[in-house]
Amino acid sequence: MKLNILILHKLGDPSISRVFLKKLVFFLREHSPEHNYLYHDVSFSFPESLRGIKFDAIVLDVTMLAQRWGRGDKFRKLKRDYQFVAESTALKIAFPQDDYDCHVLLDEWMIEWNVDVVFSVISSNWETLYPQFSRKGSIKLAYTGYLDDQLIRFPTQAFHSRSIDLGYRAKKLLPYFGKLGETKWKIGLEVLEKIKGLDFKEDIKIGDEHLVLGQDWYRFINDCKFTLGSNSGSSLLDPYGSIRKKVQRYLRSNPSAPFAEVEKACFPGMDGKESFTAISPRVLEAAVLNSCQILVEGEYSKVLQPWEHYIPIKPDASDFDQVHAAMKEEDEVRSRIRRCREAILDCSFLRYSSKAEKVLGLIFEKLDAESGESPQPGVEDLLSRHELELRRTTSLIFGAKRLRARVSGIPLVGLLAKVFICSFTLGLATRTLRILGFRFAPP
Repeated sequence: MKLNILILHKLGDPSISRVFLKKLVFFLREHSPEHNYLYHDVSFSFPESLRGIKFDAIVLDVTMLAQRWGRGDKFRKLKRDYQFVAESTALKIAFPQDDYDCHVLLDEWMIEWNVDVVFSVISSNWETLYPQFSRKGSIKLAYTGYLDDQLIRFPTQAFHSRSIDLGYRAKKLLPYFGKLGETKWKIGLEVLEKIKGLDFKEDIKIGDEHLVLGQDWYRFINDCKFTLGSNSGSSLLDPYGSIRKKVQRYLRSNPSAPFAEVEKACFPGMDGKESFTAISPRVLEAAVLNSCQILVEGEYSKVLQPWEHYIPIKPDASDFDQVHAAMKEEDEVRSRIRRCREAILDCSFLRYSSKAEKVLGLIFEKLDAESGESPQPGVEDLLSRHELELRRTTSLIFGAKRLRARVSGIPLVGLLAKVFICSFTLGLATRTLRILGFRFAPP
């Protein structure tokens, strides 16, 4: 039986989207291609021509659910424009991340849209994160990232042939993730201080400008003998996003303010009451690519244990002498790398294929309970034609945006080109999307 599944996302321009996000969005079609899928970017209104389709399931992707963090008017408009989701009889499945950020807004949204299942990447405190939904719906555990065959089969370098002794990349997170978020980037700076004067070839950099993406990221880890890391998540609960806004305002006036000052001014006594953590994709990647991990000790979704699978380090790196000594024990390092890789690969639930199987199982379970299917002739062709035309049109729109960005720095030429590109592209795209049944609103 072929299922009809609608996936709502906000990936944006696929050509510049991060690889791990594309994997999260398209995992169902990638690992169970035999079904009918409609992938729709909520930057565009949903076409009237497709509203008559009886979908078996509607999946709310993380990139769409992240819209709760944005401007209130845009968030409310999104919910209005897609109100048909609430009225649908399809099985509704949500895949949020950073559940602790605007968690009350997320909880209310799940109730408003009659969502059936929420897959949370946080393994505990579900009653706190979802005070209403935890009493009405089903919450299941998910993960921030998964493994696929491409990564598992990636050819790994021999330990001695790797040119980097210790590598790390991290964004400089703002204080509204609490001390846990602060540790995620500060551990890199703390370790840099500790290795001064040591015979170390390090590649530790903090900041967005140093991020490494896609295959280059795999190659980077593959060239690191040791990889630094920490828990993913937050130690601060922000029900409506008000703490985040307060922190942003405070830092605009006090850009050099340290964490303690921001905490006192914006969220005194609120940090550390709960810990919302999960194993991060980079931990999985480093494990599979045979880089020995030095991690701030934590739960790591109860998959990895200190000393057994990684070398633990304190958040302030005050025990780096002990860490350094462990790095020199080559036989144990090799054994630890092997144990870590085996531990990750032994967890079938960390595979995209397993995630797809679990989701499809839930859909079939609901259909079985409702005694069968409702055949809809022509749906497959309709979805295929729609997706092809939509891909062409959005490719034109996103391509024009990239071109505008390139020429905008050229004073007169940039202005003229920008006007021409905008009018031509928007006119053509609008006509095409109207034919497809869209009420066009450019992303």
